[in-house]
Amino acid sequence: MEASPRPGKGETHDIPIENIEQTEQFRRLRLKEPTKEATARTLAVVLIWGFAVAVLCCLGIGFYVLAKSPAIDEKSLAASTEFLKVTSSIFAPLLAFVLGYYFSKRED
Repeated sequence: MEASPRPGKGETHDIPIENIEQTEQFRRLRLKEPTKEATARTLAVVLIWGFAVAVLCCLGIGFYVLAKSPAIDEKSLAASTEFLKVTSSIFAPLLAFVLGYYFSKRED
């Protein structure tokens, strides 16, 4: 008795290949690839809003630390501003790059 051939070995399957851009549903939805500028703008907006949220969170944490400390002295001020220093050191280069790219494109 001869064993049947395993699927995938030497067999060709009749799977229809269809270009998605030529389908009726694709045409009805009027989908298109996002442009490079649209992608750059989306990334810039996400980074700027992320920076704004991070700064607000750091200010909130700083105020919380100051409110919970028994006396406002140099040590509690340093602890409350440490979050803001870390956040700005992380986001500052990213913001400079994004804003530089965005405004250099706007001048052209």
